[in-house]
Amino acid sequence: MSALTQRLQEISGMPQPDPLASPATAHGWLELAYDRAYSEDHPGAARAAAAGLDLLRPLLAGAPATGEGVCATGEDSPALETALSLLGVLASVQQLDGNISDAEEAAARRIVLLRSAGRTHQADLEEHLGGLLFREPRPEETAILQAALATHAASGAHADVLADARLPLAVVRFEGGDESALEELQRCADDYRDGGRAESEAGALLYLAHGFAKHGRQPEAIEAADRLLALRTNQAMRAAIWMVKASCHHELGHPVEAEGCAVEALELYSASGVRRGAISAAALVANFASADLDQDAAITAWRIAVEQAERGEFEETWAIRLALGNQLLEAEEFLLAEEVLESLAQLLEARGREDDAARTLMSLGHCLRHQDREVDALQVWEKAAAGFEASGLAGDAARAHLSAGTLLSDAEDPGACLAHFSRATELARACEDDPTVLPVALHAYGHALSESGDPTGLVILAEAIELADDDGADWHQADFRDTRARSLWALGYPTEAVAAALEAADLFRVAEDSDGAGNAELFAAHVLSQTDRGDEAIQLYRLIAAEHRQSVAHFYAAQRGLSEVLTTLGLPVQAKEAADLANRALVEAQETYDRDEPEDDEEPRDGNDPAPTTGANATDPEDPVEGPDPQGTPEDPEPG
Repeated sequence: MSALTQRLQEISGMPQPDPLASPATAHGWLELAYDRAYSEDHPGAARAAAAGLDLLRPLLAGAPATGEGVCATGEDSPALETALSLLGVLASVQQLDGNISDAEEAAARRIVLLRSAGRTHQADLEEHLGGLLFREPRPEETAILQAALATHAASGAHADVLADARLPLAVVRFEGGDESALEELQRCADDYRDGGRAESEAGALLYLAHGFAKHGRQPEAIEAADRLLALRTNQAMRAAIWMVKASCHHELGHPVEAEGCAVEALELYSASGVRRGAISAAALVANFASADLDQDAAITAWRIAVEQAERGEFEETWAIRLALGNQLLEAEEFLLAEEVLESLAQLLEARGREDDAARTLMSLGHCLRHQDREVDALQVWEKAAAGFEASGLAGDAARAHLSAGTLLSDAEDPGACLAHFSRATELARACEDDPTVLPVALHAYGHALSESGDPTGLVILAEAIELADDDGADWHQADFRDTRARSLWALGYPTEAVAAALEAADLFRVAEDSDGAGNAELFAAHVLSQTDRGDEAIQLYRLIAAEHRQSVAHFYAAQRGLSEVLTTLGLPVQAKEAADLANRALVEAQETYDRDEPEDDEEPRDGNDPAPTTGANATDPEDPVEGPDPQGTPEDPEPG
């Protein structure tokens, strides 16, 4: 078990916040109000703020204006600051819920407290701007803010008070696309710091960090985030800023730091009961862990996300469970993945969510296929295709038919897949909002027709190639021509097949796919060797062996092919030399693998055996170009 998995299990086992919690202090109620506000539970936040204010009543002396008075412990009293914060939260959430009169009442109570504490300039500014300070400013309110700023600057208000007007002005500018507003936000944060207003400073820093990150200024965003974390702030805000840091470190290529920041955010969100935040953080951790091949940690993170979604009774819980199923599928935990995906599909079907059920069935089909249950996988994909078609999702339906057709083409029955590929092409032609699916469908259909002996396949492949050329998709231009070469060979056009394969190899190099280029060249050499062009085949095999010496699979296949051609031409000594080179490459590869193999009690990070006869680029000595995943066959759209 990795350290990350252990940490995630500890977070999963943490006690959840009590929804009936009743803090003993006003500051405790303030924390709870913030947590509920971040959870978008505005009524709960308002109740928590009101409860905190009730606890502070004994600490408030009589004030001439309303009888609620000044804080008995003076201007710098923590109780006063807590009361002001509670009233600020109350005004904000009431505004968000449209309870304008309640929001105005809370704002008025703040002004009374400010005046009674001698903070006259701040009280005057809040009275001038009213509820505008407790919500997002609108562009049309710029003139009001500018007038207030000028008026209160002339009256001698301190910089931290003026920042209350400059901050929303900067926000309006920034949201309008003015990046220079970030410098004004920085100034506001500094003025709040100098004025001893830590809570206001934290709010400005949170916005500033987001702004820097949005404009690709990650180091500055991290600096602002670290400054916020040095302040005493609520858990939910700290979690939010850890998420900003995680994103920034990811963009900077710091995976360890990014993962650590995301875990910090997850723990804080979980502890504060901000479930949507916890889901986002858990998903981020899962993605980082998956990229690091730590499948156990990724699965644990998705389980946490599911738990949080189910506790929050969110509508999108199904999508998070689907992500968990896909992660289990990626980790090759096929039985567990099947259990998650099958139950989810049944649930969605029962709720009439046919399109979402179809998406789940697509993943379930891959899970079944990996268990060698092709019949079950085919039935599931056909059901998914029907669900997508019934939901009007032609592109998704086409992809479902492509998966089903690919499964049948793998069953070595060229004709069995034609109906699915034909329907995929029909649906793709009718799909205007997803132009990427048509060339893929044409590619699959054209290849299958050619393999079945129907020359119409070449016409359809020509259309696929034309679309790829028009789109400028380098790799597909190469791949589709590679398929055309194989189709020409299947239809009895060897000369044309060799030319097409070599053209494909050149285009694979343009697309920086040296393996694809090597596969195409091996195919061309194979065709030459089968059509009494042995001398040309020898030259090409030797060229491939020289150019792809670093690829054991290609070097091995080239030397084996060369050995067979030399044997056919009656050159046994040279044939044996080529065969020995091929075998020596295998031995060296195995020795390298044995040296690098983990100890018996360690699990290898990647379960793929690098030996060339089993890897993704492996070649079959009987056909030196067709490995287990040959070029030219339709891709199986695996999740992830």
